[in-house]
Amino acid sequence: MLKIGYKKMLCYCLFLCTIAALASCSGWRLRGGDGGFTTLSENSIYLSGPGSAVYQSIERQLKKKNIIASFTIAKQQLTLGDEKIERRSASLNRGAATAEYELTLTIPYKIIDPSRQITLRENEARVIRSYTFDENDIAGKNKEEELIRRDMQNIAARQILQQLELTQR
Repeated sequence: MLKIGYKKMLCYCLFLCTIAALASCSGWRLRGGDGGFTTLSENSIYLSGPGSAVYQSIERQLKKKNIIASFTIAKQQLTLGDEKIERRSASLNRGAATAEYELTLTIPYKIIDPSRQITLRENEARVIRSYTFDENDIAGKNKEEELIRRDMQNIAARQILQQLELTQR
């Protein structure tokens, strides 16, 4: 069996606790975590718009916080527009074939307060990502693009929720 001295084990534990404390103090979080919006729990929100992936991600987060409400009792309304993802060629290889693609996700939204005044005029969440393309591995690159799109949708949802939290302060 591996024998570690008491002092070494204590130093190791203190080191891990220090690293964990520094990471949490800096605001660092694991991807896909809570998202950090804490003040949202004080208000009820009505969510409207087309049932896009961003809409579903926001709805999931609001339900997790138990703050989604009907139109008549909600203190704020978040209205999402149509989600749009565009793909364009970002660079070419020697054979004039696409070597890199750029994806741009945009989704318009507006936030309305309880007095039905627009708190935040039509705004837009925008996420841009690029990835390399290999025509010899089309199936793998299509899967990679799908994962990037999903990640972009989650990032856009977090951007909108953070903006929603800022309007409530």
